[in-house]
Amino acid sequence: MTEREKYNISETKQRLFARDGYRCQNCGGSIYAYDTPQLAHCIASSLVNIRRYGKEVIHHDDNMRSVCSLRCNDSCNIGMIPVERDALAERIKEKIRKVKDE
Repeated sequence: MTEREKYNISETKQRLFARDGYRCQNCGGSIYAYDTPQLAHCIASSLVNIRRYGKEVIHHDDNMRSVCSLRCNDSCNIGMIPVERDALAERIKEKIRKVKDE
C-alpha cells in the first residue's frame, strides 16, 4: 500500500467518523469507548461481494458505519438478509449512476 493510499483511508475514516457524530452506529456509544474505532461494512468487503457488487458499492460511504468495537462491527453486517442487502446495493448503485451522469 502506498503512502497516498494510507492517507486516503485515514481521510475517509475521519470524514465518516465526523459524519456519524463520532458515535457508534450500532450501540450509540462513543466510537472511542474501546480505543478501537473502526468502519463496518454493511455488505462485507469480501472477494465474493466485490465480484458481485463491485468495489464502488462495497467501499461506498453509504455501505460503511462508524462502530466502537468488533462486536458492533459484526452487528452491522446485513449479508444474511438478502432483501436489505440488495436494497442497499441498489441505492448505492443509483447514487453512483447519478454522480457519473452529472
